[in-house]
Amino acid sequence: MKRDGGLTLIELMIVLALLAIIASVAFPTFLGQRSETKLRDAVSMIRGDLEMARSRAIRENAAVPVLIRPDGYTIFIDNGSGGGIAGNWVRDGEERQLCNRLFQGGIRTDLSKVTFDSTRTRFNGRGYVENSGAMTVFNSDGQSITLDLNNRFGRITTY
Repeated sequence: MKRDGGLTLIELMIVLALLAIIASVAFPTFLGQRSETKLRDAVSMIRGDLEMARSRAIRENAAVPVLIRPDGYTIFIDNGSGGGIAGNWVRDGEERQLCNRLFQGGIRTDLSKVTFDSTRTRFNGRGYVENSGAMTVFNSDGQSITLDLNNRFGRITTY
């Protein structure tokens, strides 16, 4: 009899078993890289927003506070517009909110590790940091990156 050139059931099961072994080795690595990427993206977003806050403080010649929460942060122009009180660290009146960010799932800030007084900082009209400190952002795997504003000139460093 002439034999057809197809796969037998045993050969197919061996190939599927090999694919399952390879997937079980690669999948945890993929998840770890995904979690690390989310952390780096969050830190990049925070850094960009802090630089934007600094430039807006200079442009508006007003205080621009950054209020930090475990799940995100808020940035606004604290200039007293619309009946608000300028420089009081509270968004009142018609003071313009620049951003209100929520972190992606698994990303958080541990407020006990934020070294800004009262978990907040701000840039003055000259772009200087008035409440210097640092904040550490964590992912669900426990990896962390710290954003440091421990200089009066508003320079942001990460480590």
